[in-house]
Amino acid sequence: MKLRVAKMKTSNTANKTELYFQNADKRKELENKENVREQSEEDTDLILDEFEENNESNDECDMEAVEDEDNVTKIYISSRTHSQLSQFIGEIKRTVFKNGTRVVTLASRQHYCINSEVKRLKNVNLINERCLELQKSKSKPTSVGEDGQVMKKSKTKSCTGCPYYNQNNIVKLKEQMLVDIMDMEDLVKCSKELKACPYYASRMALDDAEVVLISHAGIVSAGARSGVSLKLKDNILILDEAHGLTAALENAHSAPVSYKQLSSVKTFLQFYINKYRARLSSKNLLSLNQITFIVGKLLGVIKPKTQNERKQELTTIYTLEDFVIKAEIDHLNLRPLVEFCRSTRLAPKLHGFSMRYNQQMLEEDMKKTVVKNSSFEAFINKISKKKVEEVVEVKPEKKPIAQMPSETSAGSGLYAMLDFLQMLCDRSENGRVLARSGDDGNLKYLLLNPAEHFADVVTQCRSVIVAGGTMEPISEFRNLLTVNIDKYAQINVVRCDHVVPPDNVLAVCLSKGPSNLNLNFSYENRKKNELVLHKFAVAVKNKERHGALLFSVVGGKLSEGLNFSDDLGRCVMVIGMPYPNVKSPELQEKMNYMNETVGGGAGSIYYENLCMKVVNQCIGRAVRHANDYASVILVDERYSRPQTMAALPSFVQKSLISNCTFGPTIGSIAKFFSRHKDKTK
Repeated sequence: MKLRVAKMKTSNTANKTELYFQNADKRKELENKENVREQSEEDTDLILDEFEENNESNDECDMEAVEDEDNVTKIYISSRTHSQLSQFIGEIKRTVFKNGTRVVTLASRQHYCINSEVKRLKNVNLINERCLELQKSKSKPTSVGEDGQVMKKSKTKSCTGCPYYNQNNIVKLKEQMLVDIMDMEDLVKCSKELKACPYYASRMALDDAEVVLISHAGIVSAGARSGVSLKLKDNILILDEAHGLTAALENAHSAPVSYKQLSSVKTFLQFYINKYRARLSSKNLLSLNQITFIVGKLLGVIKPKTQNERKQELTTIYTLEDFVIKAEIDHLNLRPLVEFCRSTRLAPKLHGFSMRYNQQMLEEDMKKTVVKNSSFEAFINKISKKKVEEVVEVKPEKKPIAQMPSETSAGSGLYAMLDFLQMLCDRSENGRVLARSGDDGNLKYLLLNPAEHFADVVTQCRSVIVAGGTMEPISEFRNLLTVNIDKYAQINVVRCDHVVPPDNVLAVCLSKGPSNLNLNFSYENRKKNELVLHKFAVAVKNKERHGALLFSVVGGKLSEGLNFSDDLGRCVMVIGMPYPNVKSPELQEKMNYMNETVGGGAGSIYYENLCMKVVNQCIGRAVRHANDYASVILVDERYSRPQTMAALPSFVQKSLISNCTFGPTIGSIAKFFSRHKDKTK
């Protein structure tokens, strides 16, 4: 009898224990559902929509009328920088064409956006995405299922997210643009007064414009041209400052991505997947895991393996086929993954996620997930101890103040990676991948033949004019303009004499110094700079002052694009020949490619031209108008070589004295300035 009572007590205790754990499981399940329901009402802007392939949608509100056939022949004028385009606006205002000519300056949202909330993002891709997002129809969840998923959304008519995206005001600004010739600064000022977006006003005015100003970057990139609906067909394109055209093409298709950017993308992708795993569809989750896998493999190529590799940079150049094999991503179809990221707007969502949650908070969430998903054995051991599960009070998360984006933020990093993957998708024979390992390492796509990306521009336009003050050597422009043309007969070369009379220019190739020592500043001779520095220090202590000297790095801001007219620049002295580093892996790959495809020592010619292009830019800084005069001193015996002198501007060649020693050089300079000083009296 006692035994039976004992069994009954044991049985009752077991039932109560089992009932307790059942109720605990139900409570936990209800809490999980409640948490999911609460989460579904939060961060909805960060959750990816379901991806549908080949689903083309119009991201922008249809505020522009259907475009009629444009019969107006347009003249597109392009230059390296927007400041140079503003100079053109100033010049056209001084002519008779200022009345009745419809001029429009196009620029990206990054330059034209006047919404402070959007402009502070700084990264051009993030600015574009945020602008489009503000135009989208706003939606709010009206029904939530038992599993916490949003069942239904109701849309409200919008296009009112940005206060400057107002159709009436934009039309007013457009009309004023077509009446008054305005540069970028004037347009932005006027747009703030009218509270109208200058970016969309300039796009709306494009159809009625006769002259369209745009930077080289907006011309050389097919994506940039389509982004502003640029119509080149049967129109005229003038490329000013054309010496920078090849570099602009190469930069537009370089797609660099750094080690730090990839690390940031990988970290926040893992956090994103961990936090929203239950709210992502299986298809989206699979694609996210594949993207994470690719990021890890790209990091593996440039991640330093040892401590020594952290200190030194190791650079390797691959063909595209060799690189995808090296990165172990050759089995993946990259194009659908790139399309997935762009269509679902993963980059701006990841950027918003990284700005909303700091890394420490996300790491703590990751640790909780790891503990929660511990092994079954640990779970059994926990149950066997018969400990009642403690109820932990969960404190509400304190969300940090929104962080400012940086160059290595997850969003900007993902954009850079997608551009790089897009280049890999093409598998062009003319492309290479440069991989530089180390903590400051990076991956970079190298475009070896920029002509193939410029061919579409040349074939569409009625005429393409490349112009500049210092175009020598012009061989590269012939190659750039004739990629799909067999004969050079369709290329007209027009050389105009400089407005400066020959007597106003003195050019000297100084080969020997005052002690009759050969002046040679080649790389091999740079170890003798100590003597030069000592003499410079002695000269500095001299109390007598005769004018001023401005020292500038060749290829820097002072050597291109600025005016040193009249007394600001009476003498330009170029010391040495600024050849690029021939040991650069990028340059060596380019030269080898040209030797193989063009032949005839094309690589060496290209190398020589790179040097002379920057020298000619330096020379052009001092002589800026018809009455100006200046001397040019080329300090290196190599300037007296026939092929080097032939690459100098024609207005310099007319008065050039080669192989000149120090004494005659000083005498020629003295006579030159004495003659012009007498003219000014």
